[in-house]
Amino acid sequence: TIMAGPCNVGIFLVSAFILCVSADAHWHRGVAGFVTAAGPGLSLRSNERSAVCTSGRRPRTAERIGGCLVGLRAAVDQATVDKLVKKVQDSSGGAAAKGGKSKLAKALKKPTGAPTVCVEFGREDGVEPHKIDDASLAIRRAKVPMIVVDTALPSDGNGAEDLEKFVKEQATAKGNFPGPAAVVWRGNIKTVEDVARAAAAGCDGVSINMGIAGEAAEELISAALTLGIDPIAEVEDKDQINRAVEAGVTVIQVRFDSTAVESFKAFAAVSLRKEIPDNCIAVATVAGRQGGPEVQMANQMLGAKYHSVLFSGMISDCTKPANEKYVCYVVSLILSKKSSKLKINEAKGGREVMQAPQGWGDSSTHV
Repeated sequence: TIMAGPCNVGIFLVSAFILCVSADAHWHRGVAGFVTAAGPGLSLRSNERSAVCTSGRRPRTAERIGGCLVGLRAAVDQATVDKLVKKVQDSSGGAAAKGGKSKLAKALKKPTGAPTVCVEFGREDGVEPHKIDDASLAIRRAKVPMIVVDTALPSDGNGAEDLEKFVKEQATAKGNFPGPAAVVWRGNIKTVEDVARAAAAGCDGVSINMGIAGEAAEELISAALTLGIDPIAEVEDKDQINRAVEAGVTVIQVRFDSTAVESFKAFAAVSLRKEIPDNCIAVATVAGRQGGPEVQMANQMLGAKYHSVLFSGMISDCTKPANEKYVCYVVSLILSKKSSKLKINEAKGGREVMQAPQGWGDSSTHV
């Protein structure tokens, strides 16, 4: 039994004071055992995870567009978006844009037949917005031709800020070598206004999931072509490939939204390659950060005659320099064809790993 004496009461009051001061000074961390109330103006739907509870920081107000939390309203001017939407409405369906070879097609398929490796960035919940210039520069120097920015992941709506930073940093490389990597927005595109926002944000392309978009996919593809940005069709079967090609898409990305093991999805991607026409650019999706198997799977895709491989979820936190080093290391392995199979060596500080980024192996790990 604890007696409520003057001493105990004093200790309680002092402890409460310290907790209050700590919560006020470090509101983004929260206090263990307490849930911070959402700020004014925030509307969290019942089927959404509260960004406050999952990340321990105050979320920014974000917009839902086309059923997906993308938050691009803060990144682009609405008047510009409206003009682009009107341009699509007044056009003849983007037919004029279907004839030439797209910018992405040229970047993803090299005249020499050399493979290309692309990277997807998507900041996870709980990771604060941060400076991504160094990561963007490192990815470009690694000869990555395309960066896909997935803004559907952070539920705080700051994905728009991530996209804007990548676009601005890559633009600084115009006229230099290596030149800017193409920036593609992936955010569950469902409406023409979504496509217009991608164009207004300065994106080179937009990912359109043929399954999610459904009957609207052809309209979205036409809108992208009209606005001069490249539509990338994410497909899972032959029917979706045919629909995308008929709508004018030249970049076909095989991507399975399945919980199946990665090795099975890789097998399915190899089987689906023959359904992609020769006049299209075939891109295979391989899950990144598997600790080594992604290298083997990427080479498996390239062996199946895919022109390019996209590592999905390859980087989600630019606050740790080791993450971008990992990306560049894996990309360099594939482009140099140094090994067909890689086993990641997680040993830390050993002399044998000093030739490569620490913890990711050396020549002895290449089989």
